[in-house]
Amino acid sequence: MEKEQTPDKTKIKLTEQEEQFCFLFVYGNHEFAGQHTKCYMEVFGEDSKNMSVKSHQLMKEVHILARIKELYTTLQNETENIAIKLQVAETLKAVMEETSTAQFSDKFGVCLSPAPLRAVSVNAAKALMDLFPIKHVQESKLRIEGSDGNVIFNVIVPEIKAKDEEKD
Repeated sequence: MEKEQTPDKTKIKLTEQEEQFCFLFVYGNHEFAGQHTKCYMEVFGEDSKNMSVKSHQLMKEVHILARIKELYTTLQNETENIAIKLQVAETLKAVMEETSTAQFSDKFGVCLSPAPLRAVSVNAAKALMDLFPIKHVQESKLRIEGSDGNVIFNVIVPEIKAKDEEKD
């Protein structure tokens, strides 16, 4: 004896209006998000006494609840991605700020060349631009001489004077 297979109600294809209802319920502004009666009235265009009952019945449908849960999960993932992106951006900005102006000395008090720090700042700026690309109406390209297009920093190490020479 074979078992009858019941269709999975979560896999039922939503009508265009049902999809709009779910989308408005999750992504709607303060007037619609989470307000099933208002979403129902907006999408289905009904304004009757039993509209609240109809919207409540629609919210009990398994395929509607499954789609709303799917949209909520997507919204949560998008929100988490935005939060992480903003946190990375703030860190990159802090790195840029610190390394673009910082001055360091070695253990003997000799000023170190700031070029490696500036390179870190430039790389942080590049990473930030990759994270948040800026689109210009007209693009202007900077031409950097060299075979591979890398920026070259010339490091000039300060002269170390002997203590006897400083006293003169």
